Amino acid sequence: MTQKEQNEQIKIGNTLLDYRLSYSDRKTLELSLELDSGFRVRAPKGMSKEAVKTKLLQKADWIIRNLDRMNEIFRNETQKEFVSGEKFLYRGRRYRLKVVQVNELLEPTLTFSQSLFRVQIPAEVAESDYPELIRPLFLDFYHLKAEKLVQERVKKYLRYFEEEPTLIKVQTLKNKWGSCSKTNQLRFNWRIVLAKTSVFDYVVVHELCHMKYKNHSKAFWNELRKILPDYKKRKEWLRIYGDLLKL
Repeated sequence: MTQKEQNEQIKIGNTLLDYRLSYSDRKTLELSLELDSGFRVRAPKGMSKEAVKTKLLQKADWIIRNLDRMNEIFRNETQKEFVSGEKFLYRGRRYRLKVVQVNELLEPTLTFSQSLFRVQIPAEVAESDYPELIRPLFLDFYHLKAEKLVQERVKKYLRYFEEEPTLIKVQTLKNKWGSCSKTNQLRFNWRIVLAKTSVFDYVVVHELCHMKYKNHSKAFWNELRKILPDYKKRKEWLRIYGDLLKL
């Protein structure tokens, strides 16, 4: 019988790696790396967390090799053809796309429900033209969802601040997840809606802290730590996986 999983973290080289730890009646350590479920470790009952980490460090080469393989697969998946069966990121999870050709349909449409992206497209459209028609639908979807989520998360964390943003805007930002101007105008990259909520919140709080500190001084990071004590973990995730958050 397997016990409830616990969130753990280990540093291998310069990389902080999150993993899910559970215990069972097995006699050896079992490791698994999957695109959807991430890194999972199943250990024998009675093995301490320190002993588990020691074992993981002994298997560092295997872990890094398979992480690289998984990331390469993930990167290949970002080269989308926008056909049925492909998976698209949204808030840290990957959801399948179903494309349905409809006779006499004038404009393509996209809906998201029951963990499925569903696109309806005119029957006469060739599959080679799918990217040109479907990609803009996803961009509109992500922009709208990002705008809504940014408003929600900013509202949640404003209680930690005396000032309020003079502007909150979601847009395409080159090489940035967010920005804060001298007049406290906050701008966020729509791509952050592809990340899990904890990482999304890190970007939001990061920019909110810039309303008080317009730099990355020690005082800035201390302010961020007060609100998100584990901000380094979230920041590291974004550093490692940020280039996968794209369409």
